[in-house]
Amino acid sequence: MDFWKAIFGLIKRKLVGLPLLGLSLATALLAFFLVPTYYVSTASMVLTTPATGGTLSSDPTRPIGLTNPLLQFSDGLRVTAGILILSMNTPEVAADLGVVKDGPTEVTINDGRTNPDLLGISTNGPFVYVEVQSRSAAAAQDVVLKAKQRIRKELTERQQALRAPRSTFISVVDVVPSSTPEAKMSGKLTAAGGALFAVLFVGLGAAYGVTQVRASRRRVVTDVPPPAPRAADGFPHDDHWAEPMPVPPPQDVRPAPETDESGEGPFHDDSMQLVVVVDDDEEEEEPFGHREEQSRDTIVFMRAGGRDEHDK
Repeated sequence: MDFWKAIFGLIKRKLVGLPLLGLSLATALLAFFLVPTYYVSTASMVLTTPATGGTLSSDPTRPIGLTNPLLQFSDGLRVTAGILILSMNTPEVAADLGVVKDGPTEVTINDGRTNPDLLGISTNGPFVYVEVQSRSAAAAQDVVLKAKQRIRKELTERQQALRAPRSTFISVVDVVPSSTPEAKMSGKLTAAGGALFAVLFVGLGAAYGVTQVRASRRRVVTDVPPPAPRAADGFPHDDHWAEPMPVPPPQDVRPAPETDESGEGPFHDDSMQLVVVVDDDEEEEEPFGHREEQSRDTIVFMRAGGRDEHDK
């Protein structure tokens, strides 16, 4: 169900549906005009016996009665029609008619099974059906006429070869004379329809594939976790860190003693204050977190007017 929803959604898009439909129609029209037009001409014939039948009286003074040839259809006529059809479907006969293999003209000779009008009665009568399809209307009609003449000639030669009496010769009668060639549009319409649906299916398939690939890329991008935020100190910060980063303890900074250029040492007439911080030895063994709580002793030395003063 989601597949068809996606297909209908693609068709509704202006950048997919309308361009694809226009391309399909253009391809269908191109295929319609590129496929050549074929012209078809047909002819239907039937074999009949003479009015005197298929036998000849040996006594001329006693002629045989006359009958209606249309009432004399028998299995013998159907067998003769089958012989003619087989003899006409040989490569030699096709070459005599001007039909070459894989050429622009095709000829079909059978008992009418390919003709819808003769399909129901072809099994009851000795029919010979001729159909010619060619790219030229004149060529189609010319081949039909040659095929009809060749069928009559083939029938006469076979009866003569069998030394049948002339009065008993089977004849060929036109049921439907050779028709005027008509343009056959089924091939052009089939090609156009096939091109139309092929372009539609291929185009929709390509568009659907592109949309699926893009959707998969979006899902991959959204599934990637964001980078861990960084604190002000530059270290990555994450929620799963239970304890903060340890902060280094403060250090006592003591000023370096100034060097007296006069060489009198650190105690001279100018007043100077020295600060000495005395820490207990036990503080080095204590953790950093308890250092601020320890007591400190500070001794300040003062020198003024040549005497030492100190406060504790």
